[in-house]
Amino acid sequence: MISWIPRVFQQHFKWLFFLLLAFVIVSFVFVTEYSSRLGQRTQRLPDRPFFGINLSKPDELRALAQDAQLSLYLRQSPFSPEPTQADIEQHALNRRAALHFANQLGIAAPTPDSPQVIAFIQTLGRFSGPDGRFDPKAYASFLDSLRTNPRVTESDFGRVILEDVRAEAYERLLAGPGYVLPSDLAEQLARRDTRWTLAVAAIDGSAFAPRIDVSDTAVAAWFEQNGRRYEIGPRTVVAAIKFPAARFAETITLTEAQIRAAYDANPARFPAPPAATGEIRLDSPDADSAFAAVRPQVEAELRRQRAERAALSAASDLTVRLLEQGVTAERLPDFLAAQNLALVEVGAVGQGSAPAALGGDAAASRLAPEVARLAPERPYSNPIAIPGGAAVLVWREAQPPRIPELAEVRERVLADYQAAERRRLVTEAGRAFRASVAGSLSAGKAFADAVTEAARATGLQANVKKPAPFTLMDPPQDVDFSALRALEGLEQGELSEFLPSRGESGVLVQALAREVPPFDPASPEAAEVKAQMAPILATRNAQSMLAALVEAELARSAPAFE
Repeated sequence: MISWIPRVFQQHFKWLFFLLLAFVIVSFVFVTEYSSRLGQRTQRLPDRPFFGINLSKPDELRALAQDAQLSLYLRQSPFSPEPTQADIEQHALNRRAALHFANQLGIAAPTPDSPQVIAFIQTLGRFSGPDGRFDPKAYASFLDSLRTNPRVTESDFGRVILEDVRAEAYERLLAGPGYVLPSDLAEQLARRDTRWTLAVAAIDGSAFAPRIDVSDTAVAAWFEQNGRRYEIGPRTVVAAIKFPAARFAETITLTEAQIRAAYDANPARFPAPPAATGEIRLDSPDADSAFAAVRPQVEAELRRQRAERAALSAASDLTVRLLEQGVTAERLPDFLAAQNLALVEVGAVGQGSAPAALGGDAAASRLAPEVARLAPERPYSNPIAIPGGAAVLVWREAQPPRIPELAEVRERVLADYQAAERRRLVTEAGRAFRASVAGSLSAGKAFADAVTEAARATGLQANVKKPAPFTLMDPPQDVDFSALRALEGLEQGELSEFLPSRGESGVLVQALAREVPPFDPASPEAAEVKAQMAPILATRNAQSMLAALVEAELARSAPAFE
């Protein structure tokens, strides 16, 4: 299975290494600050045992954080928002606790090729497609991305997967079957099966034309309040000693067996071109013909991969020589000239931004850990992969964070200001619209007439829909989702608040009828909902219990303040 599992992270770890660095630094600085307040002059920190590891040891803390980062990254869908720092820290601690208790209970480690490992991988959000199901192509792409990553190896990936399977097994034991309170079940059934009859006013604000003050005074005032939005974070200006892969490509010798093995390892990466008699199928029994049709592409790809690997190796050799010979920044030009290498100024790297020569903004998170380590006393980075080869970064200067002058970002500020003002004015008009409709309904007018009158008064456009009665199990397709969100807590006859929707739209809902079915805990519907709720509640309870165990363990070794 490990052979089925691994290969690079670089293209997909947009946030992983930056958050890992932040996690380690914040934890280390906190403990160091605390020890300095106690007047300790030694650099050795007091031991902080935590379920078999010592949180005061940087190596153990770094390993804990790195494994948790990888674990959480794999669980997250590509379409999910990035987790918060608190989420990452809690997952790291919970995961360590689960593994500790799995060891105590003797939960055996699965074999890499076991069905439970395969099934676990297929549940990971990182490998899901837009439909939420396991996508083999996403998995294959991820494995390909592990190929050149200098920090995360195939064995790291396999180990984290096997540990997560064991941690999950312990959490299932801790969770148990799950218990659903009758009151929770009744509430969920009522939410699902209540029958609604609505009148919905769909409000279109696109034609709304409020007057927006775009004078210099107004824009400057808005920028003064929102200037931190445009803060340019700390950046490090770097140069690069480049190793183009093309320099090594011609020295790569490939045998027919190696080229064929590269094709056989992943034939889906090399789809055959259309043939005169139709398209060659990848599952054709004539694999030799399929390979022959794409052999030049396979050879070129394999040569490129090995040339990039050779470039990375050459960059690694250079870093060793730089350190062994104690090459200072002043001696670097002469040293590089003797090596027939050149130093190229590439620009500043910061959070979310990087020069195109290093991979552009998409590579900023991957570069962040290396750039953060650069300083005048440590001017050279570890070797890094860049487009078309590898490089060693050289520190030039550190630029502190700053808020730019309005003139530097005026165009962006003006666009943001106008958009914000328009949203505010549309929302104000929507509230006035709602107040007008409520007043008309109180006077006995029909909902449609009240909406027409309110639209005329506020300058908004609106149309009224009365969908057929429905439940949330089968909602109408032609009603804005925001209207369905308004149903939470809405009683029969009530009017919802104005609810902003997509773009500059909004909805206003009147509940004409609300029919709540009687609760029968013995009904098949109740049994179905209970079966759906039980594992969710069980998992939630297991996480709460793990968090409590973590808190208690941390409290045992927490330093005492006098």
